[in-house]
Amino acid sequence: MMELIELKNSDHRDMPAPLIEQLDYIPGVWINGNCYWLKNSREKVIYDEEVIVKVKQEQIHSKIRFFNLYVSNHSSKIKEMKVLTIHHCSHISPDQFSFVSPVENVVFHLTDKNVYLVNGQSNGVGIVEYSIQPYRKVFTDQVWNCQEKGNLKYQPMAKGDPASILAMKIFIKPYETVKISTWSIKGKSKNELILLDKALLATRKG
Repeated sequence: MMELIELKNSDHRDMPAPLIEQLDYIPGVWINGNCYWLKNSREKVIYDEEVIVKVKQEQIHSKIRFFNLYVSNHSSKIKEMKVLTIHHCSHISPDQFSFVSPVENVVFHLTDKNVYLVNGQSNGVGIVEYSIQPYRKVFTDQVWNCQEKGNLKYQPMAKGDPASILAMKIFIKPYETVKISTWSIKGKSKNELILLDKALLATRKG
């Protein structure tokens, strides 16, 4: 119970990342049929769209890996886009399993030692689209039902080398910046993760 209370007052942005195994994280954005990934960087300038994407990690709890994405529209037109986030385990095991939980509206990753919960929100609105794919496919056109429209191929589970792809649609006004938060929580049981997730959401309303 103390861990849940500590979430309210533990915003330590300057603290080093804890040495604790977590899921790998890769953000990206879909705009006008094209997908742009930030594989090895924390900032990307999309010149053709006049959009800048920045990623900042926030240290709030030893069991939580929390990221804020800031998407800025530097054009004079409203931009409709989707923010995408990939989570996957860096080591591959045949026993790894990931699935969408429609009841909790989150994704669970199961490894040989731990359970992870993945979630996110923007302006109080949660994840609206999921796809669980083999990691080898995530940067190919095989993850899309229609890439031109930005629709992911719905696949609720995968085993072996699974990666979850989460998507949130956003509209950004001219010269506006929108923040999108995503996170993964590490634990030993589903109930523990759900409690931590609810506590985190309670501190991040709006």
